[in-house]
Amino acid sequence: MMDRLAFDCELKLAGVDGADAGTIEGYASVYNVVDRGGDIVLPGAFKASLADWRKRKAAVPMLWYHDAGTPIGLWTDLNEDDHGLKAAGVFIDGVPQAAIARAVVKAGAVKGLSIGYRTIDYEIDRTTGVRKIKKAELWEISLVTFPMNVDAQITGAKAAFDDRLLEQAFRDEGLSNREAKLAVSVVRKQVLRDGGRSEQTSRDGKTDLLMALRKSAELLRS
Repeated sequence: MMDRLAFDCELKLAGVDGADAGTIEGYASVYNVVDRGGDIVLPGAFKASLADWRKRKAAVPMLWYHDAGTPIGLWTDLNEDDHGLKAAGVFIDGVPQAAIARAVVKAGAVKGLSIGYRTIDYEIDRTTGVRKIKKAELWEISLVTFPMNVDAQITGAKAAFDDRLLEQAFRDEGLSNREAKLAVSVVRKQVLRDGGRSEQTSRDGKTDLLMALRKSAELLRS
């Protein structure tokens, strides 16, 4: 079963004003921060998984909202530092969704990364119920509108969504004025419907119940 964690990371595009704007970078995971689902990633959690990817000489897939059916790029450089899992990758040329993703990132409408992973080793804090992820197998990294990290400071994609900036981004990708306007309309429907798809709802009764169950389970094991 694949778990998900997401973070607001201020994605950056390389070469936006030049011929090559296909490189993207940001933090796919931030360490020692409790997300809205009650999980925290500890430093070194991805060390073994990254080594395995390198051994296989394979690149982690870049997806759009965890849609495995439409890869939009590849994460070609993944490294752990004191802050978290730093990721750099490239969009795939000729993939329509990749062009859309690159345009909305350039316009600032998408700022988050979300990782798809499988938990290998963890421990539960008996006091708080927080799950501390000590080792995880990384499967993919997705671009998302609203991350689930508790420190994310996104006010809402609709409020920050600028049609003119996005239209210009599409024109920079080679679309005509008419095609750019149509593309903006499609993005609004796909990405920003009802304010945008959220990776995880904020802490509510369900999350509090989960934390309580975790604490109870740990007490029973002792």
